[in-house]
Amino acid sequence: MNHDFTEIYNRFSDSLRKFIRGAVKDSDVADDIFQEVLLKIHSNLTSLNDEERLAAWIFKIARNAIYDYYRSSKPTAAFDDTLSAEADGPEAEYSEKILPYMKYLVEILPEPYRRAIIQTEFEGLSQKELAAKEGISLSGAKSRVQRGRGMLKEMLLECCHFELDARKHIIGYQPNCSCCKEGCRPEK
Repeated sequence: MNHDFTEIYNRFSDSLRKFIRGAVKDSDVADDIFQEVLLKIHSNLTSLNDEERLAAWIFKIARNAIYDYYRSSKPTAAFDDTLSAEADGPEAEYSEKILPYMKYLVEILPEPYRRAIIQTEFEGLSQKELAAKEGISLSGAKSRVQRGRGMLKEMLLECCHFELDARKHIIGYQPNCSCCKEGCRPEK
């Protein structure tokens, strides 16, 4: 099928730019992603066989570019006591306030999950090293870590209400009163 890039640009550029700017708040980064998407569309036009799928194909390219951007900019620092010292802005303040809750919640996890989280998240063991140390399979170690993280997330969300921005960064939080009344709040 023969596609004209100029026609595609005229038809989709406004909505594509709005879509990307809605997902990426930094306008310079959004413009870079927009240009990257246009280049991919132009380069791969001959691979599109179904005219009816044109819009879906274009926005899939945009989604993938946005995912790639967030994947490449994702921080890899471990969650430990230095987290609040390394972060800047309001997230550092919230991380500092949440850290005592997090430590408390890790301590009340069921035993195999608590050990898995402490060893991988706080002590820096890889999941492969955890498997060897615990005498379990690698898939068993991965399962323990993932289940432990899931339990931790559920407990944290029960204790606090979080406000997140588009990038899933904490911009505010409020302890839930019912949970705090039950004594889930660590001593200050």
